[in-house]
Amino acid sequence: MGLFSDPGDAERREKLKQLEDKRVEFAQALSNRGFKPERMLFAQTENGGFTAIARFAGKQWLVISPGLGADGAFRLEISDRFDVRREEVLVKSEGMGGMLGFGKKGERGVDYVVTLPDGGEAHLPFVFGRSCWAEFDLKRNPLLNLKRRRGNANVVWDLKPVDAVELEKIVALADGYIL
Repeated sequence: MGLFSDPGDAERREKLKQLEDKRVEFAQALSNRGFKPERMLFAQTENGGFTAIARFAGKQWLVISPGLGADGAFRLEISDRFDVRREEVLVKSEGMGGMLGFGKKGERGVDYVVTLPDGGEAHLPFVFGRSCWAEFDLKRNPLLNLKRRRGNANVVWDLKPVDAVELEKIVALADGYIL
């Protein structure tokens, strides 16, 4: 341990290693099933993980990741068409709109709530001021890569913040995948 080492850093690295181990194992299981979608849409969730959806072989494929440090595993749900509720999100900014740490920045967007076969719910939030998203083609999909990623990478780090200017385009793209 170095002079300026953070004691929590070793724990964080171990959690990232475990998450990457789970991802590689899950990617192998998807590969064994022949899952090779042309495109896949990802949204970061509140637990620090992600939910992703793809259309493949005439079905919707939903992937739910565990959050960083969570005990759960990656989960796959397949359906002809999921039951989805579209919730508008609007949280007005307060105070100085989050500048200099005062008040709230505000949020705007759409949260797709997918009802799962077991009665649970999965969220795909595309909300400016809160979430991150990305659409990946098969070649660049960080979830489906069978090789370990360099260092202690996390798929969520490949996602980009929802941009207010592009929000309408992102929601139209998500509608095509989900609805």
